Amino acid sequence: MPRPLRLALVVLAALALLALAALAASAALDRPARIMMVSSAVDAPKAEVWRVLTDFDDYDQWNPVITSASGEPVVGGSLDLELTLPDHEPEELDAEVLVVREGRKLRWQDRLVLPGVRDWEYEFVIQPIEPGRVVVVQLLRSEGLLAPFTDEEAAREALALIGEALAERVAASG
Repeated sequence: MPRPLRLALVVLAALALLALAALAASAALDRPARIMMVSSAVDAPKAEVWRVLTDFDDYDQWNPVITSASGEPVVGGSLDLELTLPDHEPEELDAEVLVVREGRKLRWQDRLVLPGVRDWEYEFVIQPIEPGRVVVVQLLRSEGLLAPFTDEEAAREALALIGEALAERVAASG
């Protein structure tokens, strides 16, 4: 084998090992990461808000960001989602449900290819503030090697749109 070709293969192998090490470190450390959070007041009892948020079959009727959803809110379950961030193309997600605390908290995660490339965790928490009124806290955490490229402005706008639409949906159903 000619020396230039051998050198090119060694450099290529070294780069591949470096990329794998960076991927493994990113997956193990959950870094780099970007966190976006939005809170919305909703005039409804937390049971009604929980019902709307976990009725995935109806997302296409009210949610301007998660325009299609199916699955069950059970730990380890799978959710098929179509996500459309403002000014972005729709994206299909296959998320795994990580946390379910009935009437209070739901968290799921979507991974792009492998852990550490681009992991998205979405969580909402319902916190009562007075009878018939709650605050819904939405948190989106983008982790992995592609996290620095997350469009944080679009993500925050998307969370705000979901909060507004949720308040309207609950008001219309109550």
